[in-house]
Amino acid sequence: MLAVMMALSGVAQAQGGDVCVSLQGETTVQMGTSTCTSDATSHAVAVNDSEAVAQFGSNAVAVNDSLALGLHECTVTAQNGDIDVCVFF
Repeated sequence: MLAVMMALSGVAQAQGGDVCVSLQGETTVQMGTSTCTSDATSHAVAVNDSEAVAQFGSNAVAVNDSLALGLHECTVTAQNGDIDVCVFF
């Protein structure tokens, strides 16, 4: 999953795009209007006017005006205007 996230962010950067990458609580890439956040156990990537939030061992990817919320030990991908939320207990 991490490799997919990094490849997606690399493509957006190469195109001069809008991308945000947060790895284990640290925002490593912030370009444009997309936003992302993660805690120390999670990864989040947002591309093209999107928002991704990952907490408590989760991965979240949002692409093309989307919102992805991974809130507890899950992986979520939202694209093309979708809002996707994952909470696993």
